[in-house]
Amino acid sequence: MKSQKIIFPLLLAILASSCANNDEFKSDIKKDVKPSFLSQSTDISNKAPTDQWWLEFNDELLNRLIDLGLKNNRDIQIANQSIVTSRQLNNVDATKLFPTGTAGISRQRFASPGFGPSGVKYDLFQATFDASWELDFLGKNLDRYKAGKLRFLKEAQLYKANSLRITSEIAQNYFALKATQKQIANLEKIHALYSDITQIVTKKEELGIASKSLIHQSGIDQNSAEVSLLEVKTNEKILTYKLAVLVGVTPEEIGDILKPAKQKNIFDYNSGIVPVGLKSDVLKRRPDIIAAEYEIDAALYDKSAQFKEFFPSFNLTARIGGGATSLGDVLKDSTNVKDIRGGVTVPIFSVGQLLAEYKISKSKAKIAVLDYEKTVLTALQDCESQLVRYINSLAIENNSKASLQASNNILQIDQNKKRLGIISKEDVKKSEIAALMSENQMAQRKSETLSNLVALHKAIGGGFENYEMHFEKDGVQFVEKKNQPKNDQKKSQ
Repeated sequence: MKSQKIIFPLLLAILASSCANNDEFKSDIKKDVKPSFLSQSTDISNKAPTDQWWLEFNDELLNRLIDLGLKNNRDIQIANQSIVTSRQLNNVDATKLFPTGTAGISRQRFASPGFGPSGVKYDLFQATFDASWELDFLGKNLDRYKAGKLRFLKEAQLYKANSLRITSEIAQNYFALKATQKQIANLEKIHALYSDITQIVTKKEELGIASKSLIHQSGIDQNSAEVSLLEVKTNEKILTYKLAVLVGVTPEEIGDILKPAKQKNIFDYNSGIVPVGLKSDVLKRRPDIIAAEYEIDAALYDKSAQFKEFFPSFNLTARIGGGATSLGDVLKDSTNVKDIRGGVTVPIFSVGQLLAEYKISKSKAKIAVLDYEKTVLTALQDCESQLVRYINSLAIENNSKASLQASNNILQIDQNKKRLGIISKEDVKKSEIAALMSENQMAQRKSETLSNLVALHKAIGGGFENYEMHFEKDGVQFVEKKNQPKNDQKKSQ
């Protein structure tokens, strides 16, 4: 009786101390992260990002490539399996919150020839059920379960980050391919024009009104155009193969996918769409930042669970069994054995190991905070840099557009001069070549602007706000959200 009077107050004291110390491990991002990483700013724009930004380009082929990438890309499939693995590990953590048990039944045959002429023969049937349960008074196993749940949610965000990266790379490679195709068409025309100029100069040389040096110069220009054409065709193949890898198909299959009846020209896309949202929203939207937040919470729960390893653990064990010569009599009360016990385990000789493990968990929690701050810094730097690149590339594109317009004006003037007999046919062809070169430069600038626009969408974490992730047995799927209620639509209007 005296021992019981001592034990119960001791248990209450342990529980109270664990609850008091648990306040130390409550997750509070604002407490652990420096305030400068949580500040709000509106330096980027005052518009919210657009859902499914790739739809703004009104290109069915681009939409199809992105759909294929989200389904077939290997990086996305690996991220999908990481979610499955994390979910099952969390299920393993959940099992530690409940009792475990094993049941068995056996039959033994006994025979003794020493009694009587036939001896003695009989069967012995035995049935047992063993159960054990760690009573999680201090919440140690619950903390580990919560940490696993948060890491499962973290993997879901990393899956989203992978999807955002893949869709961005598909769009960037697609626009670069469009520009390359336009350049190939123009370079073929340029090569043909240089060939015509070579023929004109050759005839002039035969008539004695042009020198051979002009023939050689024309040949050099023609060879340079041919080299440029080969280089651009090589780049086209490389971009095509990159797209094949991104959408998860073979190079042969991507060729069929990229040959629809109608295709848009690189100049058909609007590159002046400003999509970005508030910089403060970036902290709430970018999946890598959200994943880093989840890791902080998970690390704090791990730290809490490791701290509770210093306290006693409480266990219940039970054994129920019986034996009889007849299977039907095994479970009768007269033959059953019942044994229920409680135990307390105190880590006396493993304090040094537990202390080291606790210090490791504290260090990991600090690393999680530092990683969060690093991720925020990278995200803000990414947003600022991509915004500058986009604005500057838009200005460069406008300059290239003005140069192209000037080249076309010169060509038109030279064509009028040719009709009046003021200049030769050779001069007109040179003006055509200059206009085509300006158009190639414009195609390159247009592609760069579109690429920077896509990178800007990626930097702010936009594109999947209209989707929700559905967790299924064998993975996760992006599913478009249902239409908003009418009241919400009116509010948004």
